[in-house]
Amino acid sequence: MSDSTSNNKTAEAQTDLQRDYVRDALDVLTNALGPYVESQLRATFGDQWKRNARSSFRRPREESPVGKSDEFTWDAHSALTVMWDQWNAVFRQHLGHYERSLVSELREFRNRWAHQRQLNFDDSYRVLDSIERLLSAIGCDEDARKIYDTKQELLGREFSDKINEEQITKQNVRNKWWTIGVYIVCCIAIVAQMILSWSSSGYLIAGFVVLVFIYLIYQRMQFEPVIYGPRECRKCFRIIYTQECPYCGKKPSTQE
Repeated sequence: MSDSTSNNKTAEAQTDLQRDYVRDALDVLTNALGPYVESQLRATFGDQWKRNARSSFRRPREESPVGKSDEFTWDAHSALTVMWDQWNAVFRQHLGHYERSLVSELREFRNRWAHQRQLNFDDSYRVLDSIERLLSAIGCDEDARKIYDTKQELLGREFSDKINEEQITKQNVRNKWWTIGVYIVCCIAIVAQMILSWSSSGYLIAGFVVLVFIYLIYQRMQFEPVIYGPRECRKCFRIIYTQECPYCGKKPSTQE
């Protein structure tokens, strides 16, 4: 496996993991934010709250399933869109400019997530942090605590993986140069013995031995992919030995 191929597969696995964290956090946000948005709309508009909520989806490409039936089924897209659009009429009474900036930021990240755009560790951590802050602002402390725990898990996993990779890489380098040193010593010893013991034809054999050891040293210096040790999958809690869990597949997307 080449260096670039291994790096690409690792990057893809990490991207999938970041998307999983964001998806789960958006689910928590939806479960808490939907009822909050609806209650605030009811308090302001009374029985007309659905009509005012639907007015937030002005363009066909922004329309949400919540606007196509009598019953609202909130998702992250609809809750954040209505919250942003109805801010002055409804939400500014209870929240400030900082919370409004969180809503704007989360709308952007949610759209990036929904359109399969790449999310790195920094993006994912920021999404979780913004969700936690918004949940705290609307009084959903228990849900905010869930996001905080997930955020700490993401942070710990990121740094533990980097530390493990650095340690494994250093160990591989030490083992590699130790092996190469042994090859060189053995090659010198064998060639010296041949030259001292044999006739002129021994030089040909000695040359062949030197070439063999050069090839072995070259192979030993090639890239070796990082081997991940045993770890617990955060989804199914089974012990795995690879970057991706072979037991649990990807969960279907629930955000539109």
